[in-house]
Amino acid sequence: MTTYSNEAVLEALRRVQYRQVPWARRPEVFQYLRNLGFMDTVRQRTVAPAPGFHAPVDIAVLTERGRAEFARLSRDERSLNWTEQRMADYVADAVVQSSDEAGQAD
Repeated sequence: MTTYSNEAVLEALRRVQYRQVPWARRPEVFQYLRNLGFMDTVRQRTVAPAPGFHAPVDIAVLTERGRAEFARLSRDERSLNWTEQRMADYVADAVVQSSDEAGQAD
């Protein structure tokens, strides 16, 4: 299994948060994040200025969990120890555990 750094995961989440990324042109990390439940795809509505067939495009979007993880990693990026954390392997187990704990607190 391919591993990704905290920085790579943050950059992928940031890219989806601020841009419309066609799923067909996604980097490999996107599939990893989709499997974790951080990302999904939606069909983009096309408004065609020219006549003819315009193929629908699926774009990547963040899920609620993805937005929460983006916020967490963004906070970590501003912390003093980000230089050590950014190249470390991203560990999704902590994310799943913390989201489970948050669900139990409700």
